[in-house]
Order: sequence, then C-alpha cells, then structure tokens
Amino acid sequence: MRLLEPFKIADVELKNRVVMSPMITNFGTPEGYPTETHIRYFVRRSSLGLLITEYTYVNKTDARGSPNELGLYTDEFIPKFARLTEAVHNHDTKIFVQLVHVGRKTRKALIWGNSPVAPSNIPLIDPVREMTKDDINRVIDDFVKAAERAEKSGFDGIELHGAHGYLIAQFLSPATNKREDEYRDGVKFLEEIIKEVKRVVSIPVGLRISATEFDPQGLNPETVGKIAKRVENLLDYLHLSAGRDGPLGGSSSFYYKEPSYLEEAKVIRNQFGKTLLVAGSILTVDDAEKVLEFADAAVLARQILADPDWLIKVKDGGNIRPCIRCNQLCRLMATREVRCDVNPELGWEPVELRKGEGEVNIVGGGVTGLEMARVLAKRGFEVKLYEKDSKLGGQLNEYKDPFKKASFIKLLEYYEKELKRLGVKVYLNSYIKSIDGHTIFAVPSQRQPIYQEYKGEVILVDSNLYAYQDYIFEWAKQNEVYITRNLFKGLDRNRGYLLEEKYKEIGVREWDNRTKPTVHIHDVRNSQQSIGQSISKAFWYAVEYDNSRK
Repeated sequence: MRLLEPFKIADVELKNRVVMSPMITNFGTPEGYPTETHIRYFVRRSSLGLLITEYTYVNKTDARGSPNELGLYTDEFIPKFARLTEAVHNHDTKIFVQLVHVGRKTRKALIWGNSPVAPSNIPLIDPVREMTKDDINRVIDDFVKAAERAEKSGFDGIELHGAHGYLIAQFLSPATNKREDEYRDGVKFLEEIIKEVKRVVSIPVGLRISATEFDPQGLNPETVGKIAKRVENLLDYLHLSAGRDGPLGGSSSFYYKEPSYLEEAKVIRNQFGKTLLVAGSILTVDDAEKVLEFADAAVLARQILADPDWLIKVKDGGNIRPCIRCNQLCRLMATREVRCDVNPELGWEPVELRKGEGEVNIVGGGVTGLEMARVLAKRGFEVKLYEKDSKLGGQLNEYKDPFKKASFIKLLEYYEKELKRLGVKVYLNSYIKSIDGHTIFAVPSQRQPIYQEYKGEVILVDSNLYAYQDYIFEWAKQNEVYITRNLFKGLDRNRGYLLEEKYKEIGVREWDNRTKPTVHIHDVRNSQQSIGQSISKAFWYAVEYDNSRK
C-alpha cells in the first residue's frame, strides 16, 4: 500500500504518506503558545508521517485571526514550542509549523485594536488599510523572524499559509489585489517572503494554496498552476486546499463530492514537479489512494479529528470511526475549542478510562445508548443493550435527506461493528420496563419532530430543526414547499449554502410573503439536541459510571 511508504520533503524523511492538515483548535493560550492539551492532541495523532500545526501568526500587531491562535512573534515562546516538537519527535513523527498573516480576514478586536491591513482597500469584516511598502517590508521581516524561531523550536519544516483568503492569498488573488504598484503582481510578495525565509533557515519551506477560490474573479487551477510554476524552484513542496472567503472551501459538508478537489489538483500537478500534498474530504483508504495516483501525500483533516487512530486501523484492519462531514462542532472556532460530533474524546485526550466490572443493562439503541455501550464495554463491564425496534439507530433511521442519510449511516455501521468487537450483547425488539441498580435508560431527553406525510399542500417551513431540514426532501416530491432564512440558522456556512442549492434542484423556494401556505411550520430554537451533544453526554456518563454506587 503506497499510503504506508516513506517519502521525503527535501531532506526530511517521513515514515508514511499521510499528513495531518493544519486545523484551528483554539487549544493555545491567549498569548499564543501551546498548552498541554494541545501537545496531547498532536501526540495522539502521531501515527501519521507529518503533522502540520494550525495557522500560527507572525506578529503581535495585525497578524492574528482567531482567539487562542498559536503565535511565533516572540523568542519567549521557543521553549514552549520546543516542548511540542520534542513530544512529537519522541514518536518518530515530523511536525511542520504553518505561518500566517491573516490580512483583512480579522477584526480590530482580535488584533489589539489595530486596523486590519490588506494589499488593497477591499474590506471583508472590519475596515482595512491598504499596505504601504513599509508595511510589506515589515510583514516580510515578521515571517523571517517567525521562521527563525520555528527552526530553533525544533520544527522540521515551515509552511507558508497562502490559501483560504489570508494575506499571501490576498496578494495572489486578482479578486483581492487591485494595487497599482509592482505588488499588483502578488507573486512578487510571495517570492520575497520565500527567499528571505530560505535565507535564514535550513529546514524545508512549503506553500499552502487554494486550488480554486470558487469565484470567477479569483484563483482557479490554471492560474494557480502558473503561480506554482513560477515559485517551484524556491519551494520544497506545495500543499493544495480550496476556498477563499465564501461558503465553499476546504471543509466541505456531506453535500459535496468526496474527495473534493482532485480534478483541480491534477491541473496544478501538471505545472508543479516537486512534492505535492493534497487535501479535501479524504476520509477512506480509497480516497487517499486516489490522491496518491498523482500526488506524494494525502492530507487528512476532519477524519483525523474523528478517529486519531485512522492509520493504525488501516494497517491492522480496525474499525474506523467515520467523519460524517456534518461541519458542526469542528467549525465553531470563533468562540470554542475544536470538538467533533462523533468523537467526544477530542480535546480531552488526557482522560483515561477507569477499569469497571459487573453487568450493565442499557435501554435504547440510538446514538446515546450506542456510545454508552461502547465506553462501558471498553472499561470492562459486561454490557447488554436493549432496543424496542427491529434495528439500531434510533432517530438516525428517520432521516429523509439522502445526502445526510448516506453519510450518517456510516456512523451507525461503525457502532454496530464496534459493539460486536467489544462483546456487547444486543437484543432487538426488546424493552426492559423494570428498573434495577444496573440498568441505564439511554433515551434522549429531547427528540426531533416525527415525520408527517402531506400531499398536494403548500408547505411553509419556518424552522431550523434538523428534522424539518430532512423532511423537505420528501415533502417536495408531492407538495409545493417554501422556506424562510430561519431554516439555515445554526448551520455551518458551507453546509447551509450547499443545502440551499440542493433545495433549488428539487423546486424548494424561499417564501415571498405573498404565497399563502396551507401548512405552516414555525419552530425556531436557539439550541436543539444534536448527534454531537447526545454522543458527548453519553460518553461522559459512561466514563464516570460507577455501579457500586447504585
């Protein structure tokens, strides 16, 4: 399997061809150095050949994009980053740091009250200031000093973040660079950064860039191929992602193809002859092997959040917990640490399971009961699971959205295999009515509305409940269906945008305030029970369960 073969980036040898994508975690301190949780997070995923840190800002003036983001703007942080690299190296794994200046993609409040800067005065969030030549020289120097600190900290390589609409990408993209001086050629800015960084460090230097910005005015595979060709002699590798500022980008939901950006990447491969890393909804071995047909390494992101042992299980045929591409808990980086709807251990890597013994009966075969059974069985309890229906899954079996159903059914399959592996005894068409000291009723406190069939109606859905988002796919077959913008409340931008596109394909329209509905569904909530919440609560209940106290 080519996935398991070693390869090199410049003179740095990697033990396999699986790379962990840089992903925002907010595990850092407010100052910008890694915490113990952050270090455990990386070490937990050290079966991969290469780990790349989340974007790491290069100055404490105007470079930061999110709270608790990593920063390499001072020498004082070198010992803390050295602790991170040492921990990863102890597992024979390499780690690169991704350096960034976010440019216009920030708020004044995040950059200590300063004004965001950009190649051109094209605001995105807050008003921006067009960079002067002095600003450009200052930022280049910031990248150089951060790179020097990175090498002193023990990082094995440096990745310049030129994707996703951050400062380097703002210079490269014709949609965001309208300058009238020599830096209208944004590659000049990139070349100067690479040359100056390479002048002071001896470790590999690569570039992450979006293969497409999903904008006719922005970067596309052809223009990115030309950029890659121009800087090929300066770079040690190229790392392809996608997106700029819009809803479409590197973290596609289950409404988008998997893997996501292979065709775009192949165009760029034709122009770039050095080491190529490719990301984009790579979830399975088959996905990764498709990438390796033309690239040197497959970059996994959310799948490594969902199951940090992905590669270990690939090697030994283990049961992989799937990323369902729901884009919920992993996309709350503006206000939260990263979490994963299907992996409640993410962010709590130091938690250890205490040994348990004895028999436990669990009533309920939805995700709550399935997760409780998994954790209690891992702890050593003899677990029996009772489900009143003829199959496991609970509300998962009620989905009408074909895209969601195809994705989420993989989670149910994972649980079924895992419970069998752990020796959990499952009883279908069964229900325990009596309660004893060793019985847990794993029935959610909330449930989504039950599906109701309609024919020939004019239905207006003014609700953000997940169930109604699903049911629309079925209702649209025999009814005239309208929606309000409330339907997308709480959804990740990518998922919401693509869901709206799918609705358009089946004839669902936004309500025009003139059409009179015969069925009006109004139920807008600030919070609702989700798969992630159900699994997390079940996990912690099972972690802390002690049958001796019953």
